[in-house]
Amino acid sequence: MREVLKKDGLTPAQRTLTQAEAQAAVPNARPFSGLASTSLTLAGIRLTPDSEPRVNLVIGEVREGGVFAGIHTALTVGKALGERLGRPLRVVMLDYTSVDNDQASAERFIRDSFDLPDVTVVTRESLRDGVFGTTDIWLATHSKTAHALQVACNIGLIDRHRVVYLVQDYEPGFSAWSTESVLATSTYHAGFVPLVNSVPLWRFLCAEENLDIDRDLVFAPSFEEDRLRAAAEARTPSHTVQVLFYARLTKHRNLYAVGIAALRAAVLALGADAPALRFVSAGEQHDPIDLGGGHTLTSLGRLAWDDYFTFLSTTQVLLSLQQSPHPSHPPFDAAISGARAVTNDFHETRGGLHPRIMAVPADPNSLASALVSAIQASVDTEPGGYLPVAAELLGGDLAVAVDAALSRLTVD
Repeated sequence: MREVLKKDGLTPAQRTLTQAEAQAAVPNARPFSGLASTSLTLAGIRLTPDSEPRVNLVIGEVREGGVFAGIHTALTVGKALGERLGRPLRVVMLDYTSVDNDQASAERFIRDSFDLPDVTVVTRESLRDGVFGTTDIWLATHSKTAHALQVACNIGLIDRHRVVYLVQDYEPGFSAWSTESVLATSTYHAGFVPLVNSVPLWRFLCAEENLDIDRDLVFAPSFEEDRLRAAAEARTPSHTVQVLFYARLTKHRNLYAVGIAALRAAVLALGADAPALRFVSAGEQHDPIDLGGGHTLTSLGRLAWDDYFTFLSTTQVLLSLQQSPHPSHPPFDAAISGARAVTNDFHETRGGLHPRIMAVPADPNSLASALVSAIQASVDTEPGGYLPVAAELLGGDLAVAVDAALSRLTVD
């Protein structure tokens, strides 16, 4: 036992909390202990019929500076559910609390950024001190939070017909052939009301998991239209083609090494006749990388939200890879704002979504060929204008999908 605890990666305080969660859980929940880090987080909460009904958004964490598209969408959906039901929103964070994602910081950020003055935040450490309502509506935001709710439903603590599952990617693929992959798969069959982000993901889920999800539960990703329009308007002609690589080393599905190989192959293919080029990356910090031909990929690391759109307006070509069926935001941000984007196709889910997005096989040579075409087409051409995604191509209106989900829930 001592050897196992040494290898669990937890601090003493986190280990103590995990043990307390197991002790607080009812006996029929204990077989699930250790399946995942979140398995018993909700299995020991207190419920009462007298508590004010709320919408409980269950998420890993909300951290200022770490709110990307997926978390932004989750908070937007939680807010919409609360407004339609006339209930306050409570955000339940299941990650262990760290110095900069404590309850007060998260509450302040959500209130200011999402116009939610009445929002409350509950940390993992304080879950068993609070009281939840038996008529609360719950919102799962990714597979680990859905797993925690699934366990709570399996032991009779929460009614699965009061749970909405916001599905934003096919998460079994994040950890292939593993316990984590199996658990992620099982959440799609937990009996929750699904709310699916994008038509391509919806089609893949229905095919891969044999799910029967109605089309009205599918919504289109929300893009920062005003910022993208401003980025398009800010574009000016340039004799230097700037190539931006969306680089996330720690997220395997973003195919970092494949992207580097594709950039090197593109430089090699362009040869001595290459136009003036500048290569930069954004997403996660990394050391400068020699691409050959006298070119270096320089990392900008994680960009602030405003800086990202400003920098996008100076970029002519974007390389952004995603080995999953969700149509990630960077290619659309680039294409909508006037740049050309190169990405990888995935089970025919990414092609034909925008005329400025080239979706090709995820191998270096195919990606390099697409990059070369995009670079050559950008040389000395007038900047592209604002061009949004065709209506309904990615899904319907979020408000309509939220209403469709509510119509399938048990609400009283």
